[in-house]
Amino acid sequence: MPRRFHTWFVPLLATLLIFVGNVASNWLAADLQAVLTPFRPWIWGAFGVALLATLYLAWREYQRAPPAPPPIGDTIHGNAIQGTVSEAENIIIGNQNVQVVVQQVVDRLATQWRQRTLTDDEFRTVATVYLEQLVNRYRYLDFRGMGVTDRMALQFPLLEMYVPLRARREMPAADAWAHEQRPSRNRTRDDEAGVDARTLRVAGRPVSEEEALAMGARLHEPAPVLDLLQQHPGVVVLGDPGAGKTTFLKYVALRLALGQGRDFALEGYLPILIPLSAYANALSERDIPLQAFLGDYYVGLGVNLPVGDLLTTALSQGRALLLMDGLDEVQSLLQRTTLVERIVQFFAFHRRAGNKFVLTSRIVGYREAPPRAEGLVEAALVDFDDDDIDQFIAKWTAAVERAALGDNAVAQQQAAQEGAELRAAVRRNEGVGRLASNPLLLTILALMKRQGVSLPERRAQLYDTYVKTLLRTWNLARSLDGRPQREVNDVETLRVLAPLALWMHESSPGVGLVKREAVRRQLEAIYRQRGDPAPEDAVERFLTDVHKYASLLLERGPGFYGFIHLTFQEYLAALAIVQQGQLDVQPMVAALAQRLGHESWREVTLLAVGCLGLVKQNEEAASAVVTRLLQQAAGEPGAAVVWAGAAVKDVWPDGVTPACRDEVVAALRAAMIDPALPPRTRLEAGLLAADLGDLPPDLDELVPMPAQADLGYDFAIGKYPVTNHQFRRFMDAGGYADDRWWPSPRARRDRDQSNWREPRFWDNERLNHATQPVVGVSQYEAAAYCAWLTSVWQAAGRIDRDHCVQLPSQAEWMWAARGGLPAPADQALDYPWRGPFDPARANTEESGLKQTTPVHLYPGGCTPAGVWDLSGNVWEWTNDLQEVDKDGNEWFYLKGGSYYFDAKQATASAAFRGSAGDSWYLEFGFRVVVVPISRG
Repeated sequence: MPRRFHTWFVPLLATLLIFVGNVASNWLAADLQAVLTPFRPWIWGAFGVALLATLYLAWREYQRAPPAPPPIGDTIHGNAIQGTVSEAENIIIGNQNVQVVVQQVVDRLATQWRQRTLTDDEFRTVATVYLEQLVNRYRYLDFRGMGVTDRMALQFPLLEMYVPLRARREMPAADAWAHEQRPSRNRTRDDEAGVDARTLRVAGRPVSEEEALAMGARLHEPAPVLDLLQQHPGVVVLGDPGAGKTTFLKYVALRLALGQGRDFALEGYLPILIPLSAYANALSERDIPLQAFLGDYYVGLGVNLPVGDLLTTALSQGRALLLMDGLDEVQSLLQRTTLVERIVQFFAFHRRAGNKFVLTSRIVGYREAPPRAEGLVEAALVDFDDDDIDQFIAKWTAAVERAALGDNAVAQQQAAQEGAELRAAVRRNEGVGRLASNPLLLTILALMKRQGVSLPERRAQLYDTYVKTLLRTWNLARSLDGRPQREVNDVETLRVLAPLALWMHESSPGVGLVKREAVRRQLEAIYRQRGDPAPEDAVERFLTDVHKYASLLLERGPGFYGFIHLTFQEYLAALAIVQQGQLDVQPMVAALAQRLGHESWREVTLLAVGCLGLVKQNEEAASAVVTRLLQQAAGEPGAAVVWAGAAVKDVWPDGVTPACRDEVVAALRAAMIDPALPPRTRLEAGLLAADLGDLPPDLDELVPMPAQADLGYDFAIGKYPVTNHQFRRFMDAGGYADDRWWPSPRARRDRDQSNWREPRFWDNERLNHATQPVVGVSQYEAAAYCAWLTSVWQAAGRIDRDHCVQLPSQAEWMWAARGGLPAPADQALDYPWRGPFDPARANTEESGLKQTTPVHLYPGGCTPAGVWDLSGNVWEWTNDLQEVDKDGNEWFYLKGGSYYFDAKQATASAAFRGSAGDSWYLEFGFRVVVVPISRG
């Protein structure tokens, strides 16, 4: 807890100084005492004033001191809480407990708030009713608009389920300028953390220029929103639909209503939560000050007591927290400007007393009328990361099972199983992972699974399920409200939304923000094309429904429409393209071919194939689309092949035919070794081929190396570096746990202390494809692999009993790299191809790939004997010991260079060194040799 500054410290210090000075003056010389004598009455008078001031301020502080926190117990005695209460989460369970806690909060407020217009009894009555009303309104999550919840009769406490939000605060212009001007060596960690808003993503897409402007030119690293509220008098929270803005306000209001403000330095504050659209409506009818509106608003909610006096008291005491929601919901710019002026004036006046303010808005349209005031900072919410998602899943499953089964071991076990399944769905499905970063969409996903909706493995099927779930809710709400003039169904709605999504993607690719009037005109064209007798009326109903029952399509800001996530726009655009190819796929091929190579259309292309092959279950038509796209010359060289490969990977094995898969794999194989193609295209082709199960048939092949005078024995070297596919066999055979392969005590110690169970970067998607070389392995792990492989190959009769598999020596490695020839006089020619460096032959820093490539990607880099990847890609461990340092660490040489180093380090003569137990490097791999055991 931070130390508190006591107001009576200063007068007490003055009192002591005056007293000591006056007494000490008695020891002064007689002539000096004579000078002071006329002033002694004044000095003693000052002493008395200082003493009285000290006593008065100490008394006031004592009177305003907060009482001890409420007791937490298992039984009810007087005002004690009955039942279970979690101290860690501050969760209050049971209606009786809520009443007890609220009464304790009111008691504390009555003690702290001395200046009141209400009598003590009136104050307690009004405060109790007001706080209980807040608790009753916000205590449980509201699932309206999140999917069919007829089987979700359980209530879930918001405090149990809440995951804290983080936001990026805008850097002041001076700080941003200083960041740009300051030399990098002098920048602090916070300076380095600042990011350009234009590089961020919102709702699955890059931010638009308008959104970047709204968030600020440069942003700080994410920080908890509650921390920002502690540090600043006011915070404007900017976020996309579904980002959790309103839930955050409800959470804060609920915590304060239950007396839990101490955790974020808001002890004794009264929460006041209002929708700004309600105040805007009130202003349109009459000129009403914000402070007067606050009381009227809560009276309108059913609190028929003088709430206005309570709120006025809180403001005068500096103990009000105003939570103002939805600035963007005020549609009229003129009305919003007036509203903002009132808010800014109110904030500027009341912040001086210590009151706090939070205001929320969607990002789009915010800059049209932003509130500007000293002490008011802006912060843009960030998406959930993996830790946030895991935290949500843990809280969700625990609360669901506890509500269904009670607080017992069975519920905990069921929650663990449900959580593991939901986490696995998020991890294994790229589409689920993208959607789960939005709190609203993650909640819908959890609801879907809880209601028994199967979460498909493939994105197209998942999006189809998501879309239908959201549409069913939307249409159900519209039907119950009596708005539609005819039966509303999912198919009918999709026939309007799909072509609208395609048009929006064409109009605003990758951004998905379209102005209202443009949307209106396009909808009229769609309804007219569908033969609607009154298209203008149909559009008006549709847009009214969008505003009232926001689901898939919604108002992203005043005057703008967009889908809740770019993913849904892409899927529906793909569905519209599929609808064009109902009878003949050629129109669909033509629509996709003209966009080959345009990154904003890549996902639409993949989803179109997935929709046709998986959702429509027409794998023959999907295969025809893929093979015809494969033949297109449109786009960048190789783009058609890579897109076709990605589409097949998305839907294999059920969405396309085996013949289609084989044709695409052959095209990928040819593209990845084509030196005329860009390195990135070659890499993507190679990785896709591996993901589709295409492995070099000679991965385990050894290349013989005849005896050389310097060596005196024959040996054979691995044709390729050891790949992830090969190393997996060692892991599956229990290689890490079997001490037979770890004869060195030092190796076993490092393995056990570091708990090695797999290579360090085994789960890194940039490094873990089957044909990439294994990396993140220590020399000890590489040696253990060799010992295991010796046993396997000897047992299979592949090598003689007098031979073994080992890591190569430097001499053996260089012999293979130079084909038995001496080093060239010009070191610039010391490459396996015996010529100058060529970036098309090796994966080094010059390629710009910044990751490993499949081991069979560079045929031009082979030695004449046919050994691959001896230059670049990964540094390869040898068994040549360089030294043992004073700490006992063994240092070995590595050869070959890597993707991280430049061409000079990829020559046969270049070498690196590493500690044998070090597995931290993303570019350390190895290859094997078979040598006589007598080699030693």
